Amino acid sequence: MIHPALQDAQTVAVPGAQTYTFQSAVTGRAYRIFVAVPDAPAPEGGFPVLYLLDGDLHFPPAAHYARFGALGGELRAAVIVGIGYTGEPAEAMLARFTELSLPASAAWIAGLAFTIPGLVAENTGGIDGFLAMIETELKPAIATLGSIDAANQSLFGHSLGGLAVLRALFTAPAAYRTFIASSPSIWWADRAILAGEAGLAAALSGSNARPRVLITAGANEAAPEPSALRFFKTRAEAEASTARSRMVANATELGDRLQALGLADVHTTVFADEGHGSVTPAVLGRALTLALAVDTCA
Repeated sequence: MIHPALQDAQTVAVPGAQTYTFQSAVTGRAYRIFVAVPDAPAPEGGFPVLYLLDGDLHFPPAAHYARFGALGGELRAAVIVGIGYTGEPAEAMLARFTELSLPASAAWIAGLAFTIPGLVAENTGGIDGFLAMIETELKPAIATLGSIDAANQSLFGHSLGGLAVLRALFTAPAAYRTFIASSPSIWWADRAILAGEAGLAAALSGSNARPRVLITAGANEAAPEPSALRFFKTRAEAEASTARSRMVANATELGDRLQALGLADVHTTVFADEGHGSVTPAVLGRALTLALAVDTCA
């Protein structure tokens, strides 16, 4: 018997948020888009926008943090957009691996120490189409919901989402004002993402883009995490996979190289006592501060 005080159940909702089914002509895929638009008049120049990959997971806390930060005067009021997938969880997970990854060979996939159900070489490498969908379809659609500051938009992604953020940075550094790569999967396809670093210098020299970059990791990602051991046959196998992925080292080394490249606004943070899953709340707080803080936004 449910307690009388608990019988008036109401669905939990994010204040001011809406969800949409967004069909893309670029990728041919339907997305679940989460959007929170401030209920205050837009500032001169329009609202900044924060785009969040894996929106099902990251949109609710980010929208809450952004709303209360704006009410307290610490953050600029902003449009928060989460990009997720429709369909069953397994289908959505496979779509994520397809769209947030660079091409991976069958031999490389076979050499992984863990299994990703349904993942084959043909289901990888959709990252450029996904980023093009955001740029050419989703951004114009979001701009119809209110006054948008096209020069002050940010992109956040975690894990493979972080890989997608780095791809956007390397190929289109003027597309966003702020790039937040949380625990980016730089290890994917033998660190193929890093081939794009060479093009970044040329892209920056030919434009006025001066992106802000935040690259993070959890300190506990440097060793096998207890929750991840179930994916491996032995601890030795887990340790070998962790050493191969180099989550913390890859993140910090990339941050150092970007600073050496001349980017003046690069931040690299390793969060103590946090793992690959637990680090995201801390990163979201840091990301919102970097992207929307009143004293740092242009």
